[in-house]
Amino acid sequence: RRDRYSGDRWQRKMCIRNNIEADGYIATNNHVVENAVEIEVILPDKRIFTATLVGLDPNTDLALLKIDATELPAVKFGNSDIVEIGEWVLAVGYPFSLNTTVTAGIVSAKARSIGIINRPGTPNGDGNSQNMNTAVESFIQTDAAINPGNSGGALVNLNGELIGINSAIASRTGSYSGYGFAIPVNLAKKILDDLKKYGIVKRGILGVSFPAPIAEDQFFKQQGLDPAKVRGVYITGVLKESAAEASGLQEGDIIQSIDDIQMTSSTEFSERIARHKPGDTIKLDYLRKGT
Repeated sequence: RRDRYSGDRWQRKMCIRNNIEADGYIATNNHVVENAVEIEVILPDKRIFTATLVGLDPNTDLALLKIDATELPAVKFGNSDIVEIGEWVLAVGYPFSLNTTVTAGIVSAKARSIGIINRPGTPNGDGNSQNMNTAVESFIQTDAAINPGNSGGALVNLNGELIGINSAIASRTGSYSGYGFAIPVNLAKKILDDLKKYGIVKRGILGVSFPAPIAEDQFFKQQGLDPAKVRGVYITGVLKESAAEASGLQEGDIIQSIDDIQMTSSTEFSERIARHKPGDTIKLDYLRKGT
């Protein structure tokens, strides 16, 4: 991406990111196209298109574009749930306006929350009126070099399958320091499908609150709990008239699995909930007072 200021408006020029369908649907980051008046897409064969913004989701930093083109090569979707730490990956993008750059690295971690998406405003999937952060962060962390211009680009496995969409870096200088973060494709698929069908994201809300990942251990110690013994997601509150209240969840419960998938962190829990639409039924296993 190259940003340039022209008169009273921002124009965004963007080389193609993730062409997800042959008829011109393109996935990118919300922060790449947010507030843009005009979006221009340049294909690798140097064709230039004016893109239509189909929809945005600031809560996951995703956006969907459409260009008037057909028979384009489309990326094959992988499965981010089965990605393993230590697995080799490639990051694709246009860092510093260097066209079609590929870097290699490994998956360093999964279900990372780094606090970069912070959208106060309305009660979120954790449902607490005192916690108004609507962000869903469960990044794949990689040491493949990601720099400004990689945003919205593909993170692929060695089979060339899309497993993540590059979104952020952790750096004191603004350039690569070994820590890149990508939105897992299994979450992205749900968000992009909603944007294509409805123009917005229809997000299911369970209606529970839990400690922020960065302050989780401190919270447990304040409550006299041993962080090593809390195996799951500790519920600190239940939203009134929510699905959680209707099903009998209570403050102090520890959700241990969703649909028989063991939960090891609140970031993983948030992602799993965010994959669901309103009206979906899920199975929760939880611990209450040792039972």
